[in-house]
Amino acid sequence: MTVAGSTNADACKSAASTPVLRDGLRRGGAPRMWERIVRESLPAIRTAVPPGSRVLEIGYGDGLLSCCLAAESGWSLVGLDTSLAAAAASAAAERYGLEKRLDFRGCRPEETRLHHGAYDAVFAKTVLYASESLSEYGTWLDWILSVLRPGGVLISYETGRANELMQIYRRLRRRAYTGLCLYTSKVEALYDRRFELLFRKHYGGLSQFLSPAPMLYEAAAALEERLARRSADNCFAVAIVARKPASAS
Repeated sequence: MTVAGSTNADACKSAASTPVLRDGLRRGGAPRMWERIVRESLPAIRTAVPPGSRVLEIGYGDGLLSCCLAAESGWSLVGLDTSLAAAAASAAAERYGLEKRLDFRGCRPEETRLHHGAYDAVFAKTVLYASESLSEYGTWLDWILSVLRPGGVLISYETGRANELMQIYRRLRRRAYTGLCLYTSKVEALYDRRFELLFRKHYGGLSQFLSPAPMLYEAAAALEERLARRSADNCFAVAIVARKPASAS
């Protein structure tokens, strides 16, 4: 992973094209699509959350995506996830020489919203959709507002409800999250009522199943974009970069 003469952190540079990023995304499936989402949202993220920013991550998992984002963007990051995840994520931070900038903490899910702070940004990938209702989803967004400093930024990558065909596929595969708050126009409205939008793009379609064949995936994804407009109500995923309004407490 590390080339001669580079530091471990340098190994995570150009995060959207590195194996470590793809490894960090693979666990959730469709890694090529998620890699594209990260790559296309990074310019907006870099502009809104400059190097040296203090970022809170909700649900860091194995920590690989956290390592890449911290190295790519120059952030210091505090992560909240289960205690079991903390050990593996901390080992990843040490492996890439980022342990001084990544603080992975273990806590029970119900303790997460007890966390306080004044962060420059909050980052969450496929976490908030686990809400059991729109009301609970809104409560999570309100808590995120409370831990952001004035003008702070939310970066959210979420799984969409997608079209009817995808919903049938998920039910047949017995996906546990099928009945949860996957992204729709109703969820999108929760964001729009609370944040000032900086970047949002909807992704999805059958191309995601071609992740093992990169060239086929890229061709299929490009074709899908020409043939069908993605929206909150038919997307498989969405990337959001949004700012806490000055009027928010």
